[in-house]
Amino acid sequence: MAAIIVHGGAGGIRGESDGEALVLAGVREACIRGFKAMKGGGNAIDAVEEAVKAMEDNPIFDAGIGSFLNLAGEVEMDASIMASDLSCGAVAAIKRVRHPISVARAVMERTDHVLLAGDGATFFARILGFEEADLVTEERVEMWREIVSSLLSGGGGKGSDIARLYIELGNPKDPFGTVGAVAMDDKGLIAAGTSTGGTRGKLPGRVGDSPIIGAGTYANEFGGASASGVGEWIIRLGLTRMVVGFIEEGMKAGDAVRRAVEVADRYGCRCGVIAMDKDGNVGCSFNTAAMSRAYMADGMEEPVAEFSSKDGII
Repeated sequence: MAAIIVHGGAGGIRGESDGEALVLAGVREACIRGFKAMKGGGNAIDAVEEAVKAMEDNPIFDAGIGSFLNLAGEVEMDASIMASDLSCGAVAAIKRVRHPISVARAVMERTDHVLLAGDGATFFARILGFEEADLVTEERVEMWREIVSSLLSGGGGKGSDIARLYIELGNPKDPFGTVGAVAMDDKGLIAAGTSTGGTRGKLPGRVGDSPIIGAGTYANEFGGASASGVGEWIIRLGLTRMVVGFIEEGMKAGDAVRRAVEVADRYGCRCGVIAMDKDGNVGCSFNTAAMSRAYMADGMEEPVAEFSSKDGII
């Protein structure tokens, strides 16, 4: 059985009146692209890469072209991909690359490393000929100006403004927008991937959970998972490895993600996670305002897409 589940980030929609419709259209299109890649001669890794690329090309999401700017007004992105044979690759704080998920896959398949960061990751992308892109959008620049203005007018001691800013960014109504996918192909290969532009107003060089194997992304022979939310806490909890660990213990994907989010709740970690187990069961759970996701499997003509304030199995 071949199947794919994708997410567009745990959080809410702010701004456009048709924001929810745009997000749903985005995850639906990503799901279709990923599934077609898998059924058209590809495998689960191809499915995850194509689905994530579709969302990196969509400015509604905080990934690729829609990435938030750091405090220096730059786009720094993180991404990772992993397969059930434990092969994996990731990039952190990479700049001016259209599809970080594809560079992460190249790290997995063309190097002996797992993670490349900063200028090294960007140079790696250049020498392999990955598409360069100016990823700064007018909407994100305006958001950056608001953040900088808030910092400059705040006053207080060293670091207090930045700390206050991060607290403000923790408002559950704010979008996260990290994107991810989990897929399983007809041969039983499972893959997971995650991509993000990080948090709004982050310090230059900040790296979240998305490129960290076991935090933002994880897959093994039992299942795969991709997360979104407050990266610092997702790293501390090892959220996706936790989810797959619950699956290894015998839980179905839906029960595993709900249990992991219950654990996250105990630590005040706002997050969301999708997962698929080796039997093709999928689940999505979150403790934020909402989370967008879409699912497609053999026998379905169209994906099922949801954006709601309730979690559950699609």
